Formats: sequence, C-alpha cells, structure tokens
Amino acid sequence: MSHKKAHKAQNGFARSYLLFVLFCGFFLVVSPIEARADLSQKQARKVIQTMGGGSLPSDSVRIRSINASGADGAEVSAEIEAVFRLRLFEGHWQLREIRTAAGRWERLDVIASAAKVEVPGGECETSLQLATKLTTKRARCLVAALFGVTLPSDDVRIKEVSPFGLSLGSESSALVTALVNADFRLARDAGGWRVSGFKSGTRDWVDVSALLVAIDQVKRSAASEDLSTIAKALGAFRRDRGHFVVADRESVSIDHLSPRYLARVIRIDPWHRPYQYDGQQDHYSLRSLGPDGKPNTPDDVVVSSP
Repeated sequence: MSHKKAHKAQNGFARSYLLFVLFCGFFLVVSPIEARADLSQKQARKVIQTMGGGSLPSDSVRIRSINASGADGAEVSAEIEAVFRLRLFEGHWQLREIRTAAGRWERLDVIASAAKVEVPGGECETSLQLATKLTTKRARCLVAALFGVTLPSDDVRIKEVSPFGLSLGSESSALVTALVNADFRLARDAGGWRVSGFKSGTRDWVDVSALLVAIDQVKRSAASEDLSTIAKALGAFRRDRGHFVVADRESVSIDHLSPRYLARVIRIDPWHRPYQYDGQQDHYSLRSLGPDGKPNTPDDVVVSSP
C-alpha cells in the first residue's frame, strides 16, 4: 500500500472514531439499559439516546431496523437528528460544535485532535469565490463529509439551517439540524444492553474505547493549561497585593483577577464543570474534578501554590 493510500485509510479509520464519539456524549462511562428477552425498538432507542452517558431527546432517534446476532447481540440501523453549530472563518463555513444534550455543546476540534484528523471544511467550496451564505447544499456537504457519506445519498439530509444561530464572539455563526443514518452494534452483558460499535457511510465497524481515553487526555491537557494560566494570574496578583485571592470559590477568584491579571474569563473545565478554588493569603489550590466529576480522586487535575 502506498504512503498516500495508507494515510487516507488511517485518516478514515480515525475519523470513524470521531463520528462515534459525536453520538456518545463524550463520556467514558457506558450507560447500560436493563435487558429484556428480545431487543425492542423502544429499548434500542433508549440505548442509543443514553449511550456513553448522553441524553438525546427521544424524538431525535428513529429506529429503522433491528437484526439480532445471537442472544446477546444486535445490529440496529437508526436515523439520528443531530444539531451542529457552524462558524464562518476567513470566508469558509466550518463545523464547530455538536449539541449532546439540552444546552450542552462539545467542540469538534477537541475530538478531531484526539482522533488526529481534521474537521471537514474546504472540500465543500463550490467556487473560487469565497461564499458567506450557508446554503442547505453546503451544510449537507459538510455533514456528509464528517460522516463519510458520499453524496448524493439519503443517509444525510438537512432539516433546517438557521443562519442567525448562537453567536461565537464576533464570528458569524449558524445552527444546522441534520438527519443522519447510522448503524450501531449493541451487546448485552450482566449490566444490560450497551452500544459497542458504530458505522456510517462506507466505513467499517469501529470500537472507540481507545479514542475515548485519548479525548480525556486532550481535555486533561486543556484543563492543565487553564489552571496554569490562572496560577500565573494569581502570582501577579500576589506580587501587587502581597497575598493570594482569599476565597473558597473559583468564580470569586476570577472576579478578582479579571481583567487586570487575567485576559479571559476561565470558569468551566473541559468536562463542563466549574473549576474549584481554595485560597488563603499564603497558599491556594486550583482543581478540575476530571472525567468522573468527583473531588479528591486520581483523575483530578490540580495546581497548587509553591
């Protein structure tokens, strides 16, 4: 196999990892559903809705077919309603985030970084002239490229394009609601049914456990960078005031540091939880609760004063 073909195959395999995680809610904990004798459509829908700790609305998952593969396995074809946030950057529309629950968004670049792929973008340009209007055709192309679907195909359809979506700072943005057909492998063990595999477009079945670990590693790095930035601001504050910020909440410390000592407000960690702060005049501790969301466990990310 040539280097170019090998790179293409690797990129496709890694992107398949990315796709499964988009539907998983980005958690390492699997959410099994109590097993019945046979896997019903209602049961399969519930498993997909809540896979990986996610909480998709019930009407966002439509089961198309269920094929049993023995007493403890099944392959399920489903149509998923996925909502994306896009941004216009330097004249090109880019997929930026995916909604994983009500009011909750995950950045696609974080997932792509863990998967070592790029989020689709330029391949959907239709002319040399930069187009600032997000058409249904362009939105469909971007989503299809993300899921490995070759157009034309009914496996990706656009339900709605809202060009005046939520603002991303000074960037133009839009919301896109897409209907995507995908296949899932479900397995049953002592804990019940769970999603064990995913496939979309022309790609092979993928087990994503390794990527889920890689995503948390990327998030840990991001949390460490955030805490390091806050620690530097606390050091500057102490040099001016003679003591650290005295508070038992991170939000209070940020209020003291921003904007003079801290250029950007940092309140939430990559797992969507508030950073923790405990500060006295001569010492402090900064903490992210990590993937498990529990304090004082081995996965915490901690920075303390010297």
